Order: sequence, then structure tokens, then C-alpha cells
Amino acid sequence: MRALRHRDFRIFWGGLVVSVIGSWMQNLAQAWLVYKLTGSSLWLGVVGACGSLPLLLLTLPAGVLADRLPKRNILLFTQTMAMLQAFALAALIYTGKVQVWHVMALAALLGMVNALDMPTRHAMVMELASREDLFNAVSLNSSAFNAGRIVGPAIGGMLIAEVGFATCFLINGISFAAIIVALALIPPRPPAEVGKAPMLSQIADGLNWAKKQPVVRSLLILTAVASIFGMSYATLLPVFAEDVFHTGPKGCGFLMSSYAVGALTSAIAFSMLGHRWTLGRPLTFGAFVFPVALLAVSLSPDYYSAVAALFLTGLGMMSFNAVSNTILQQSAPDDMRGRVMSMRALLFAGMMPVGALQVGALGQWLGPRTAVAIGAVVCLAAAAVAWRRVPELRRTT
Repeated sequence: MRALRHRDFRIFWGGLVVSVIGSWMQNLAQAWLVYKLTGSSLWLGVVGACGSLPLLLLTLPAGVLADRLPKRNILLFTQTMAMLQAFALAALIYTGKVQVWHVMALAALLGMVNALDMPTRHAMVMELASREDLFNAVSLNSSAFNAGRIVGPAIGGMLIAEVGFATCFLINGISFAAIIVALALIPPRPPAEVGKAPMLSQIADGLNWAKKQPVVRSLLILTAVASIFGMSYATLLPVFAEDVFHTGPKGCGFLMSSYAVGALTSAIAFSMLGHRWTLGRPLTFGAFVFPVALLAVSLSPDYYSAVAALFLTGLGMMSFNAVSNTILQQSAPDDMRGRVMSMRALLFAGMMPVGALQVGALGQWLGPRTAVAIGAVVCLAAAAVAWRRVPELRRTT
């Protein structure tokens, strides 16, 4: 785990590990809270849209800010705002005054915070670890995220059952103290000189630069395709659990966890062994294993086959994500890294609502197996076209 040699990255990663567990606890608690308040799956979608819409609108301008301002200072602001958002939800529940519109408004606030936080946090990794240890640092961050994805909901579910919703939000708010303290211990780096052009002009400069780079352009397109047609499979997991495999909520939980375990396995493997490979190998592995495994999910004859296929899905997707993230950061000039990472954040996270809509419609029309299979085939075709037209992807170092 070579990136932990760097003092600043080590401090940042330690705070991230604590904070991300609390964030996944809140994700679970918020969904259950909305359903308890409304009893409606429609409201779950509405609140989810409130949290994701700011990513579509604000991520690209946030990338410009990440290039103009010290990234550490931006993250201190975003993490503090996220902490206050969690405390506000806890207070509303403790006082018995919480209503669904409160959750909607606070979800929108957190979406705005995330739109600024995501590109800045990714772009800051290069400042905390050396270029040669960047892949290791990205893999370690992914390890923390996926470990939290496994541990956080499990703890949150137990807390909801034993002491109620408010405690989940309160603990999440407290958990932000770890990352805030870590950031306070890291000295700020001055931003690269990006000039004083208007924000829209700087956004256009970033888009034009990415368009002219074959590898960068291809990775961004593959990220968008994966977000819309691949990652959207998760929307239909409750349908697979209930109507296809007849395993109920517990079975759905294991399906979700299987993907997370696969992603965590991939991230740990890369953090320990990734320095031994050229980046083209795991990139190729991930780009093709992910859609093939997703196709296997759609064709699984039984529940246990689907669990195994989802493990491979997580393994492949994390391989592609970690490597593409690393290549994009290495390729971007210092004065444009924030904008490049904002493009990735927009295409990865911002396109997920579009993916959920298309897979939900196809699932209703053609059935869940066919909907997921179509998405897998689209992702596989996109990977094949990219590898044929941009051979540099196979040789990336």
C-alpha cells in the first residue's frame, strides 16, 4: 500500500475510512425514513432525484472552482456542510417535526455539496500522493468506499431497528469530524495558474481539451455508457430478488453485498499489486469482464449463480473505474485536473438517474432479465469499439 508512505494521503485516507461508513449509514436511513413517512416508492424516486439533479447542473462549474481554489479548503467547506446536513436531519427526527419536504430539501442541499466535493476530492489525490503512487492511492480510496458500502448499511440497519433513524444521522454527522480534522492537518497547496477567463469559457476549454485526447475521450464515453446502461442494473435488483428468484428483502441484500464485495476485492488487489502492471491490462480486464458478468446475471438460472455473477460484476466495474480514474488524473494538466474530474463525475454519477429511468422502462416492458441483458450488450459493444478504434487504451502505461 505504497500511497500510505505519504503523510498527507495517509491522514486523509484515515479520515475518509471513518466518514464513508457514516455516509452509507445515512443513505440507508434516508431511504427507509422516506418510505416510512410516505409509504410510496414514487417518493423514494423523487427524493433520489432531488439529490442527483444538482450533479447534472453544478458539476462542471465545480470543476472550474476546483482548479481555481485550494482543493483542501473546498473540501473543508463541503465536509462541514455535509456534517450540518446530517445534524439537521437528526434534529428534525428527534423533535418529531420531520416531514418529507424537509428530507427533499436537505437531499438537494447534499446534492449541491456532492457536486462540488466529488471532482475536488478526486483531483486532490494527485496532490497528496506522488504520480507513481497515484494508482495505489485511487485503489485505496476505492477500498475505503466499498468497505463502507458493506459495513455502513449493516450498522445502519441494526441502529434503525434498535434505536431509530435519528441516531444514524447523528452518528454520520459526528463521523465527518474525522475527515474535517484530517483536512485541517494537511497544509493547503496553492492552485495552478488557470487565468481569469469567465467560468463558461474555462468549462469550454476543458471540454475541448478532452475532445482532442483520444484516450481521455474514450474513457469518458465508456464511463457514460457504463453509468446509463451498466450500473443501472441495481435499480432492478429488488425485482430479481422478489419476482425472479423469490428470495425477498434478505436475498436482495445479499445480491447488493455480492457486488460490493467484488468491488472491494478488486480495489484491495490493485492497492497491493497494481504497481506491477501496466494500466492497460486491468483496464481491459474491467471493461470486458463487467459487461460479460452482467450478462451472466441476466441469464442466471438460480439465485446463487446471480450472487456469483454479481461478485464478478463488481470486480470488473471497480477495475475499470480505478484505472480510468487514474489515467484521467495523470493525463490532465495540473491547471485542468479539476475540470477533467468534473466531467467524469458528471458522466458517472450524473447519468445514473437517466440509467435508472431507461432500465426501469425496459424492465416494465420486456422484463428484468431482458432489460439487464440489453444494457450488458451495449456496454460490451462500446468496449469492443473503443478497443478497436483507440489501441492506445490497451497500451496505456
